[in-house]
Amino acid sequence: QTISLTMHLGGLPAGRPINLSRRGRVALATGSGCVCLSMSNVHAAEAGPKYTPRVQKILQHLEKHPQTLSSLPMIYSAQASVPIPEVAQGLTAADVAPTAAGANSHMARVVCGLVWVAFGALDAAHNTVTPLCWGAPTDYAGPPIPNSPAAQEAAYVHALVHRWEGSHDGEFGSGFSNANYWYRATGHHQVMGQLQAAALKEAGGDEALARYVGGTRLDPTRLVQLCADAQRPGAEPKVRAFAERVVNLEWRLLFDWCYARLA
Repeated sequence: QTISLTMHLGGLPAGRPINLSRRGRVALATGSGCVCLSMSNVHAAEAGPKYTPRVQKILQHLEKHPQTLSSLPMIYSAQASVPIPEVAQGLTAADVAPTAAGANSHMARVVCGLVWVAFGALDAAHNTVTPLCWGAPTDYAGPPIPNSPAAQEAAYVHALVHRWEGSHDGEFGSGFSNANYWYRATGHHQVMGQLQAAALKEAGGDEALARYVGGTRLDPTRLVQLCADAQRPGAEPKVRAFAERVVNLEWRLLFDWCYARLA
């Protein structure tokens, strides 16, 4: 496909090529200050990051088997292990981003942590992200990694870990309570605006559901409350269904945002 257009740029010498696209071929400038462009095979930017084959398989599995709400206990140990599907077993940062180095290696760890969260391997996720966002050494995760460029995303995953811990008691009270701490540590992350818009759409005008995700800015502590309310005995089925849609939306938005930073 070829697209032709004329632009008034001025000041360009005749015969000088103009590079507007790495994928397109651009005609030469004229000497009149009026540039005639002919771009062949110019493609719009593709939406979303390009995943490695291993990551593609994991995402395909999760699309078929989305996360379902439950409170999962943690043991806070470096040796913690839970059964996970074969598709994610032994996942490393190199599987996520084979050429990651420096700042990208930190984000690759965060992406691995997100995968562990999705499969209920909370201790593995916790051990992966804690050094990036907690300033003290721990027996289960080792020494901290100061000034991590992925500290905010690591804190966000840390919040998700404890939200899935839920009603179980952990190091500092219940998982729900600790999730609120880590959401506050995260602050307002860039994906939260997208999450709020998508969650309000999922609420479909139901005020009882929209109250969890409404307001001028998303309050993630309400998401924690949503998950807690959805797991209470006698909770309305619509609340649980909404909560599960929202937590899966949140996970995928954060995953894609983090993965895009590996490019």
